[in-house]
Amino acid sequence: MITRDFVSVAFCVNKDKILLIHHKKLDMWLPPGGHIEKDELPCECVIREFKEETGLDIELIGKEERLGEVKKLIQPKHIQLEDIEQGHQHIDFIYFARLKDPNQSFMIQKEEIKDIKWFSEEELDKDIISEEIKTTARLAIRDLK
Repeated sequence: MITRDFVSVAFCVNKDKILLIHHKKLDMWLPPGGHIEKDELPCECVIREFKEETGLDIELIGKEERLGEVKKLIQPKHIQLEDIEQGHQHIDFIYFARLKDPNQSFMIQKEEIKDIKWFSEEELDKDIISEEIKTTARLAIRDLK
């Protein structure tokens, strides 16, 4: 049997840099985000998690609109299935975002976060960051220039 959790993350760009957090337990750089709570939409989750982890307010890239009685949600840039360990997977909703106020300062808000840093494209190669994160971070930076 496989356990699947739904997760939302945001690659947030500001001044041609991407914000990543260093997760203590996983010992790796990741975009801010987390598990989607019961009755929470993926786009609501990522905004909440981003604020809880970094202290920053973001706006997701995309358009939310009404089509009669139907609300069209902001679409994630990607949705992926990730094997966490045997029998456990994450379905990741990956959004691109910008800061609501580009002059905001971040603050580490949760104990599981070791560090927060803005990375330029060049700096992505200097730290130990997975190729998957580097690729998506570069795409976000280039898309949001």
